[in-house]
Amino acid sequence: MSNVLEVQSLHVDFHLHGGYVQAVQDVSFHIKEGETLGLVGESGCGKSVTSLALVRLLSKTARVTGKVLYKGRDLLQVSGPELRRVRGGEVSMIFQEPMTSLNPVYKIGAQISEALRLHDKVSPRAAFARSLEMLRKVGIARPEEIMHAYPHQLSGGMRQRVMIAIAMVCSPSLLIADEPTTALDVTIQAQILELMKMLSQDFGTSVLLITHDLGVVAETCDRVAVMYAGNIVEQGNVEDIFASPEHPYTQGLLKAIPKIDSVVKERLQPIEGTVPTPARMPAGCRFAPRCALVQPGCRLERPSLYTVGDEHVARCFLHDRKEVAQ
Repeated sequence: MSNVLEVQSLHVDFHLHGGYVQAVQDVSFHIKEGETLGLVGESGCGKSVTSLALVRLLSKTARVTGKVLYKGRDLLQVSGPELRRVRGGEVSMIFQEPMTSLNPVYKIGAQISEALRLHDKVSPRAAFARSLEMLRKVGIARPEEIMHAYPHQLSGGMRQRVMIAIAMVCSPSLLIADEPTTALDVTIQAQILELMKMLSQDFGTSVLLITHDLGVVAETCDRVAVMYAGNIVEQGNVEDIFASPEHPYTQGLLKAIPKIDSVVKERLQPIEGTVPTPARMPAGCRFAPRCALVQPGCRLERPSLYTVGDEHVARCFLHDRKEVAQ
């Protein structure tokens, strides 16, 4: 199975106060055809910056280096017109807050149809018909009425379904979903995640799902990459990560999850401290100031990614006797 997306040594720096501050460092991962990769971590660890860098949606103050290979083409090097053909047509994105993503002065039907008319070059009538059908697929009741509604007239769950409809209407090969359920209640979250899973299967779409919720990852993803302070610190199959987490940060995230089926009542174990800001990154391992297993060398040298299992890697000196991941 070939890779739809392959990210190689992605670095993102922001120009600030006369110099550059590093937000993302040496991030590499791949997504296969039809696969869902979860990118998880605390707020401020660089997940959204990474997703925006993939499709070149960062501000002009950002400096992005590395390679973002979509079906063999480096999206960081393609021309503006070619990028616009890919972005929204072949590669779509769902943002965190649908109310700020939808245009408040355009009706829903016009916003869905715009993607079709721009990328598929269909007539207004055909675009309207396909948009109506897409609203039905995302489970919106009274789609004919919703086509003529404005975003403020819809609930949060309905607006998120509309965002999914816009993202999927051109049958993209890759969908980037940045915290698609953050502002929704638990019941609606489950419906939206199930909808995304169903549509990705129907359309054969690969998904990069960005979230801080490990429960969401366990339910929807094939593989997971754990991010901390701009680095990927662990990556592997979902089953391996949850059954045998090898990085202290991943272990801490899993220990902080409430277990409602546990017979013995245990206190949650929080990870002490906070994610460092890009302007004040610690030397050596970036997790060292918060790590319960820290050694003196951790504060001096940045660890490599070490192979700890089949397609399972971890950025920790606890595994420095094992093979370095390529």
